[in-house]
Amino acid sequence: MKKKRSYVCDVCGYESPAWFGRCPSCNEWNTAIAFLTERDQEDSSSAAGFEAKPLSEIDGDESPRMDTRIEELNRSLGGGIVPGSAILVSGEPGIGKSTLMLQLSDLIAGEKPVLYISGEESVRQLRLRAERLRLSNKERIEVVSANEIDSLKVSGIDKYGMVVVDSLQTIRMSSVPSLPGSVVQVRECSNMLVSLAKSSDIPFLMVSHITKGGQIAGPKLVEHLVDTVLYFESSKTGYRFLRTVKNRFGPSDEIAVFEMTSEGLREVSDISSLFVEDYTSAPGNVVSVIYEGSRAFLIEVQALVSKPVYGTPRRLASGVPLERLLLVTAVLTKRAGIPLDSLDLYLNVAGGLQIEDTGVDLAIAAALVSSYTDTSLPEGVAFFGEIGLDGTVRSVSSTEKRVERAKKSSFSRIAAPEGRNGIKDVKQLLKIIGGMKSGKE
Repeated sequence: MKKKRSYVCDVCGYESPAWFGRCPSCNEWNTAIAFLTERDQEDSSSAAGFEAKPLSEIDGDESPRMDTRIEELNRSLGGGIVPGSAILVSGEPGIGKSTLMLQLSDLIAGEKPVLYISGEESVRQLRLRAERLRLSNKERIEVVSANEIDSLKVSGIDKYGMVVVDSLQTIRMSSVPSLPGSVVQVRECSNMLVSLAKSSDIPFLMVSHITKGGQIAGPKLVEHLVDTVLYFESSKTGYRFLRTVKNRFGPSDEIAVFEMTSEGLREVSDISSLFVEDYTSAPGNVVSVIYEGSRAFLIEVQALVSKPVYGTPRRLASGVPLERLLLVTAVLTKRAGIPLDSLDLYLNVAGGLQIEDTGVDLAIAAALVSSYTDTSLPEGVAFFGEIGLDGTVRSVSSTEKRVERAKKSSFSRIAAPEGRNGIKDVKQLLKIIGGMKSGKE
């Protein structure tokens, strides 16, 4: 084996065969770190042969998934944990990542032992957390507080049913001359852990920090390497939302809901009407049906339109991107003749949920019009639909499931762009709200 030297920037991960004083990518000084890679000179000089097979001859039998005994997590993963998969869990500090990993370890340890590698907490801290969570399989969860993970390559991990690494930013490989959490260390540790998961057929769950900008810390390569990326989000109401950003073994954009209690995370299985329990009919309050992952549920959209206190009108949006509020406002001003451009606009999604579904456009428009006209919409009406720049209301995906979900929650009247009497444009929306105000709906 012949070792080849290369230099990697410890800040951005830029790689060069020659030493550099200032990184050409991030312009930082003195960040070049020598990195040795092993290359087989004979294999590199001669082309290595490989055997290709037709796709039809490949064994397509799917390995049985591992039941986590947490229904919300099972659904987020596409039905359970796939053996040999690499799962990345990220989120804000203190949101519950380590708590979920320890609770999951306890459930998996009922069948096979679990290895828990902690680079952040000591083994005593893990024991105290386990006592607080009232874990029942503590004797089958083997914990180690270590930062160097080189020994994983030679240790017998075949006896474990799952390996948890908490976290990627606190571990290091002794062969890499860089500090834990650096771009080089995170990249090399991720490569080693993913390769180990594939070769041993044991699932690896890796906890990752996030940056101050809300992105997963480390190089983007980590998200490409792993099979599944789960992201924790929190709300002011105490709920935790586990969003599936990437999943090679199931649908992405799934969302699981947990509630943080004194004994750890508790799953909330039915979120269909969770965010509209306190809904009251008032000007600016509208119920919408959104679709996330594989299920539809109801949310309450609240809008407030008022005269500007200062010279420049304010635009604030919580729960939906500000761009969507600006888009709907521009369409209502241009196509429907409502002068919202000179007024203060405030929009909020009750419950602290972040909405990416474009089907919420119609509910935003209805809430703005309701607040502007000081009209209370009657209970039992739900809105969904996407608004185009030309003023038309376009259909969205999974319409039948949205309608079915609304009717199960006593919202029998649907304002949507589907059907013979469906809404065609925003002007028709004004007529519907006007009819509700006069009792002619």
